[in-house]
Amino acid sequence: MTQIIPQIDHVVITVSDQLDASYKQYQKLGFTMTARGHHSLGTSNNLAIFGTTYLELLGYEPQNADKVDASWRFDNGLTGLVFKTKDSEGLYKSLIAHGVKVDGNGPKSFFRPVELPDGSKPEARFKTVRLDPSYTPNGQIFFCDHLTPELVYRPEWQKHKNGVLNIVRVVLEAKDPTKSIELLRNTFLGSQIVEIAGGLRLKAENKVIDYLTPEATKKEFGDTLSKAKNDKDRKVALSFKTKSLGQTRQALADGSIKFIERESSILVPASETFGVVMTFVE
Repeated sequence: MTQIIPQIDHVVITVSDQLDASYKQYQKLGFTMTARGHHSLGTSNNLAIFGTTYLELLGYEPQNADKVDASWRFDNGLTGLVFKTKDSEGLYKSLIAHGVKVDGNGPKSFFRPVELPDGSKPEARFKTVRLDPSYTPNGQIFFCDHLTPELVYRPEWQKHKNGVLNIVRVVLEAKDPTKSIELLRNTFLGSQIVEIAGGLRLKAENKVIDYLTPEATKKEFGDTLSKAKNDKDRKVALSFKTKSLGQTRQALADGSIKFIERESSILVPASETFGVVMTFVE
């Protein structure tokens, strides 16, 4: 059985019917945002594209509210952790074979037109494999197979006023990190999982995914966290690698964004980002 290597593709920040407001706010945060995209599934998005990852603001326009499947509706905040795959069909079969429950009867295909600088609107096409929603009650974990990566990872979209180069850390809050991280342990057989203060860490190339107790997230992020809606696992924070903390600081100041200076990082509260704590490191 082929080993599945953990590689972060993107993260999803749910903004519900606040697409316009979140788009403006993320520009104030110093991100270069793509033009609005519209999925065949009824959702719409704006993206911030980095080196090998990206951030997706996912919501819906008023006229499409009834088209969005209930299984994709969550409270605003960091709801999606998405891994890369180049073989969605093989991945689906492999996950089923080693006992990981998967949503649906196979990879799901969808598309969205992409507005390019030259005015053309080719279709970006994807296949996704989503782990069963019962594993992740406050969000989702899935795989994305980019059939047209050249329409997503475009150089003109990868330059950001805040200097961000990539996502390097995703933080999940879990009452029992040992139990919760079993999902990733079973998905990525043989992956490196290590103990850290307050929880456990999955290493995904040069990036990390941390499962921390509520006490540990409170210790690290304090009152900058969003308020928990329930006692289930939730995704609470992102860390970005930036070219320069000075550049990040200036971009945030220019956007009138509240932030906290730390010894070797800058922290932006969840109240400024539609629900996710952000830290920036060099």
